Amino acid sequence: MRKRSRVRLKVAAVAVAVALAGAAVYMAGGKTETVLKEVPELAPGEEADYRASVTWPLSEADQSGAGAASGVAVDSQGYLYYLHRAGYAFNNDEIIPEPTIVKLDPASGEVLAEFGAGVFQSPHGLTVAADGSVWVTDVQLNEVIKLSAEGEVLRRYGKQYPFYMETMLRLRNVLPRLPVPQPEAMFARPTDVVVTEQGEFIVADGYRNKRVAKFTADGELVWQLNADGSGDGQFNLPHGLSADRQGRLYVADRKNARIQVLSPDGEWLASWDGPELGRPYGVEVGADGYVYAVDGGDALDGGSDRERSRIVKLDAEGRVVARWGSWGEGVGQMRTPHDIAVDASGNVYVADLDNNRVQRYSLER
Repeated sequence: MRKRSRVRLKVAAVAVAVALAGAAVYMAGGKTETVLKEVPELAPGEEADYRASVTWPLSEADQSGAGAASGVAVDSQGYLYYLHRAGYAFNNDEIIPEPTIVKLDPASGEVLAEFGAGVFQSPHGLTVAADGSVWVTDVQLNEVIKLSAEGEVLRRYGKQYPFYMETMLRLRNVLPRLPVPQPEAMFARPTDVVVTEQGEFIVADGYRNKRVAKFTADGELVWQLNADGSGDGQFNLPHGLSADRQGRLYVADRKNARIQVLSPDGEWLASWDGPELGRPYGVEVGADGYVYAVDGGDALDGGSDRERSRIVKLDAEGRVVARWGSWGEGVGQMRTPHDIAVDASGNVYVADLDNNRVQRYSLER
């Protein structure tokens, strides 16, 4: 009897080991590969007629305090808001004591206000709502934070992680099919946010959750697209967001090297993935109806020999009508453009990530 029991135990142990191995193989599968594509060089006459200038920082004192250029936005009065990390790293593990948001007069470069000190850990995405409130996503706090125009924190969205959640999410980076149940209002490194005129907000919950989700002003889920992949309505790092006057959403689906267009209700409408688009990090719909994107290149996405930084202008059907810019540190050049904004006059502003600055591209009249 003892011999039979030992045999049964061995058989059971083997069965468990086989099941665990099979489960591990299954969970390790399904990884969405980063899209690397050949992007054509700029053709003669393709570049738009813009004059470049650095908007901020202008002084040596400001340069010493400026960090990685994360976000840029224009409010309804034409003032420019610039989000940076004040010299702290993306994976920073402490609250940043210095101001991280600069409000500017874009014409003169005058600093009108600085705020955000003691609020953020790794600020990432920025938008200014129609009511003047300033919204920021933080990829370390896993929050969407709403501030007043003067920098007072009005509300924080996002649920605190239980003790095991960070470990489980790190495991899911290696095992993409590992189930990690999360509350609908819990974010996992959210990258960008858009606010509707009704006060609802849409979040690109990008680095880990691969979802785009819409919430009421009270933080209740309205809808979400939450699928990792390269198919229609699936994402592989939704990184930037914008909306047009009809409420259509434009998602810079970074690792899929495309822009996806969604209806106001979250239905997939189109994917723009032509080679000239490159790898969009940020996207903005201008008042002129054109869609502007920044191609951050492949250097941070598995193509270390593919340094590229450009601005791409598309029409409402996703056709590229102009491209300009190049990699570098000179005025008009960029090193990994991270976000983009366009004012009512058609001037383009770019958060130049690795050059720690915001640049302005003014139309030559």
